[in-house]
Amino acid sequence: MTNRRLLIISVAILITTTIIVAVFGIVPLPNYEDLSSKNNFDGKLIYYIEIQSVNIIPPAPDIINSCIFYIDLSTDLLQEEKIMCSSDLYDFSYDINFYDAQIYDGNKILLSYWDNQADNKRKNLIVDIESKEISEETNKNLFAENNRMNVYGEKLIDPWETSDYNSRVIGVYYADRIKNIEVFSSRAPSNYYFESFHWSPDGNNIIAGDSENNLIIFSKDKSFNPLRIKINTNLQDGDRLELVQVLGWTN
Repeated sequence: MTNRRLLIISVAILITTTIIVAVFGIVPLPNYEDLSSKNNFDGKLIYYIEIQSVNIIPPAPDIINSCIFYIDLSTDLLQEEKIMCSSDLYDFSYDINFYDAQIYDGNKILLSYWDNQADNKRKNLIVDIESKEISEETNKNLFAENNRMNVYGEKLIDPWETSDYNSRVIGVYYADRIKNIEVFSSRAPSNYYFESFHWSPDGNNIIAGDSENNLIIFSKDKSFNPLRIKINTNLQDGDRLELVQVLGWTN
């Protein structure tokens, strides 16, 4: 009798699930074209990733390393190049704040940390993107708020303000002096999202990261379909990568 009841319950659950899927449907990921060397862009895309262990037991994976990479769009290879990782900075501190990292002076990365051996004084590290040379600055507050504004005075709208995850709609918008303008809108799974919008140096394109560890380039005037760059940083077996944020698009 018990087995029969369990069978009936299982069949009922299966039928209910099938009906829900049939009514509401499975929303696929947005469709993008892959960026290739045929696309004509200049500059570097700078982004911050974490390399994590794959923990079977909750609550969360261990962060093995934090790294900042770039992709040079002006070359045909479109290869990922490491600028630095937290493991490269252990001579300065084991607690470098990568979440506040900024592009500084066009071709450098600015990082901060608190020096526990110097009366907990805040210090800044400046890393040259090309040479990887590291310098230290202790006396200035070099960090500035990013206002997401381009050379035309147009301002990117935060992705959390333009996406409705309950209705599974995501979007990319910016504001000119009069109105909000849609760049892209699509249905998407409820766990899919954009973050870290930044303008290209010429103010005509937008770079974003997504929850699938991709970089997406959008055209402000929709002159091309969104282009995707898959991040393929080499990892050790058992590790995984998470794109945390895009720092920007430099010249």
